[in-house]
Amino acid sequence: MNSRKVIVLMAAMVLAMSSFANAGIIDPLYSFATLANPGVMLIAPGGAESFVFPEDHLIDVYLNDSNDNPVEVVATDIWIEDPVIVWCAGGTRADSSTYAPDPGHTTFSLTPRGGVDGDCSTISMNVIAAGHEIADLPLGAVSIDLNGSGDCNLVDFALFGGVFNVETDVLACANFNKASGGTFSVDLIDFAIFGGYFNQSNCP
Repeated sequence: MNSRKVIVLMAAMVLAMSSFANAGIIDPLYSFATLANPGVMLIAPGGAESFVFPEDHLIDVYLNDSNDNPVEVVATDIWIEDPVIVWCAGGTRADSSTYAPDPGHTTFSLTPRGGVDGDCSTISMNVIAAGHEIADLPLGAVSIDLNGSGDCNLVDFALFGGVFNVETDVLACANFNKASGGTFSVDLIDFAIFGGYFNQSNCP
């Protein structure tokens, strides 16, 4: 066997070993997440909207290795994060693990619980799986817990009052009905929504 054939054979062996070594390990280049519809969700410590109601913002997550084969990951290792959102203890996790009978796939459809602490106009849903960033999706959020404390109380009422009937960004944290038209984006409709959660929205 000449040296060229030896080199080709060795290269093939290295490639095969590398492929075997990466089997079952998430590769962000072969993994992805999809969002049914972009938009804004209302979240609250005790629960408000879900990813699918009243609007469909279902998130599908597909986890694959470098061979484009599905990877099995437990649900607690698949989550969503954003620096402005303050999730209740445990955060928000995937609906299920990515085991059979649907290997490599899971969804986010349940009700997320939490508050916000920052500029809500910057929020997007960053999907993380076992420490790997899978996708940054155009789904925003607003919450009646305006300081991320885990409940809705007089502090939040004061923060809400500061933006009530003030012309502001359409994605302001207190724009609970997500209105995009009119002179003011935080109005009596938002006040009614806020009142419905006041003192009733502690984290579980």
